[in-house]
Amino acid sequence: VEITLQDINDNPPVFPNDILDVTIEENVGDGFKIMQLTATDADEGPNALVTYTIISGADDSFRIDPESGDLIATKKLDRERRSKYSLLVRADDGKQSSDMRLNITVQDINDHTPQFSRATYSFDIPEDMAPGSIVAAILASDSDSGVNGEVTYSLEEDDEDGTFLLNPVTGVFNVTRLLDYEAQQYYILTAKAEDGGGQASTVRVYFNVLDVNDNSPVFDTTMYSASVSESLPPGSSIITVAASDADDGPNAQLLYKISSGDPHGHFVITREGVLKTKSALDRETQSFYNLMITVNDLAPPPVTRFTSTAQVSIILLDVNDCPPTFTSQKMTYIQENTPVDTVVFTAQATDVDSGPNSYVEYSLRGPFGNKFSIGIIDGDVRLIGELDREELSNYTLTIIATDKGEPPLSSTMDVTMMVLDVNDNTPSFSQNIYDIEIEENILTGTDVIQVFATDVDYGTNGQIRFSIASGNTKSDFRIDSVTGVISVARQLDRETHSSYSLVVQASDRGSSPRVDSTTVNIVLLDVNDCSPVFELSPYTISAKENLENLPKNILQ
Repeated sequence: VEITLQDINDNPPVFPNDILDVTIEENVGDGFKIMQLTATDADEGPNALVTYTIISGADDSFRIDPESGDLIATKKLDRERRSKYSLLVRADDGKQSSDMRLNITVQDINDHTPQFSRATYSFDIPEDMAPGSIVAAILASDSDSGVNGEVTYSLEEDDEDGTFLLNPVTGVFNVTRLLDYEAQQYYILTAKAEDGGGQASTVRVYFNVLDVNDNSPVFDTTMYSASVSESLPPGSSIITVAASDADDGPNAQLLYKISSGDPHGHFVITREGVLKTKSALDRETQSFYNLMITVNDLAPPPVTRFTSTAQVSIILLDVNDCPPTFTSQKMTYIQENTPVDTVVFTAQATDVDSGPNSYVEYSLRGPFGNKFSIGIIDGDVRLIGELDREELSNYTLTIIATDKGEPPLSSTMDVTMMVLDVNDNTPSFSQNIYDIEIEENILTGTDVIQVFATDVDYGTNGQIRFSIASGNTKSDFRIDSVTGVISVARQLDRETHSSYSLVVQASDRGSSPRVDSTTVNIVLLDVNDCSPVFELSPYTISAKENLENLPKNILQ
């Protein structure tokens, strides 16, 4: 007996593995067959027909042939976009099914070049950066993986002097030597990034050297000089000083100032270095200036500013702006007996100008040209006519001092010539003879007369002293030596002395006194101050008794 068992669908399709890991290269394209998946079904016949489907994870990148189980790429894979897929694949016999996890790893191929983070790089580096310092860093990335994504940096031949060192791994730049903005202000390098598969790209790297205030301003010359007229008006330009600074920007901007030599502020200097007058100049006050000009850069704080100095010598040229000034006294004294042609005064005037502007000539102005003359050059005033103090005791001369500038300036001074007295005049009485009558009984001390005398001389030469030279019998009179008043010194007696003839002298007090005299006649008038006195007493006469008439002169 043959019994045939008919199959029933009691077995699901079975994949060889529940999980399958597959690696494929990323450069496969649309329609590329990756592999064939196979599931076995223990049933037979129609129950053993397996249909394949992708349940999930395909991301539109894969499809599976439902009958053959061929796994096919539906588009070009890109590992850099997605490197792993996890597909859930199902095998279905129409009634039963089983799943398998298919892990697909997209294997990298070197299909990308390194890409820099910027199209160009630009870095600013202070010029005082120390050698060995890190000054910049560049970054390139490669989407590939493994060796294909490992980037190595290098420099092209642009940096021939090796100023910069590029770390091949990190992309960090180090400066290898001192920079100098004044020598080179920028560097342009070409950096290359290369992956392990030989793909490379380049980028321009610009290094801008930033100026550091490391240079002092320098004057064109340390000594400037100028000669200007003292009449230069305020605000006039005298000289321009110039300095330069090898730095840049504010570090090279300069500010000038006058640091010394101008205590009174006669000058000012502009930002452009133009030295100008600030106030009126006067050569006679100060003829020479030695200015110290300081220039400093304008580096912003807290950076140290550098300075330099230059000397400016300014000579003021004279302008005839000062008239002569007299230095001699305004009064002098002359003996009236001074000989003609004697220098009696010397006029002295100075002119603070210089050169011909300071040469002084003298002249006289006034009515006394017949008495005095003056030397044009030396200013000696000479006597050219005799003097008489009693005629004129002083002279006022107007002396003119004129310089030789163009136009000439002059000044005047009045000099008083005081004529000193010489005892050349004798005292003179107002009368040659004085006559007076006085009573004999005049009291002692009574003034009887005053004599007058004058002396046209001056001072002691004109001071008169009176005295009685003769005729003053028994010193009956005295005279006041100053006033000339004659008074009674003793009791007078006409009966003893009836008249006097006094010789009165007037003498001056000069070193060699001069004397004049006059006569004072004094007559004493009788006063009845005496009784009659008989010459003989008694008188005795003899007469005859019979005489009828006596003679008249019987008694005498």
